[in-house]
Amino acid sequence: MATTKQAETKHEETTPAVDASAEAAKSGFSNVEVFLKAQLAQAQKRIEELEGEAGKVVKALDARRQEATKEAQSLWTKFQAGELLTDPRVKELGKKVDAAGAELRKRLDGLQTKVVGVVGVASQSQLQELNKELSKLSRKVDSLLKPIRRSGASKGTDSAPRA
Repeated sequence: MATTKQAETKHEETTPAVDASAEAAKSGFSNVEVFLKAQLAQAQKRIEELEGEAGKVVKALDARRQEATKEAQSLWTKFQAGELLTDPRVKELGKKVDAAGAELRKRLDGLQTKVVGVVGVASQSQLQELNKELSKLSRKVDSLLKPIRRSGASKGTDSAPRA
């Protein structure tokens, strides 16, 4: 029995130490639990705030979408009715487009002239000048050949003079 009493005494001596460490562990766990609960509560609160902000943004975007839809529908109606062309903004834009088109045509014509000059091919305006000159020369030749043809026809020869 002495051994049993010694074992009980030893058990009683170690029990308070184990109890203290168990108490510390429980205390540590409860501190962690309290900490985690506080963090979770803060996270939930922040999520709710973000949801509220997101809701506001969605409402603002929806309002903008509705305005844009109304404006697009209005423009489409004006376009179909032909009223859009009388809008000063459209007229101003048309002037800018026309000016840009004229500038582009001018640059392309200059580039075309340079390319034609480098390649050595006659341009359209040069061909027109040549055609005019040929027409003038053809008329002169015809006018010069008329007296010869008349005199040859009056003599009764069928052979035409060779030029």
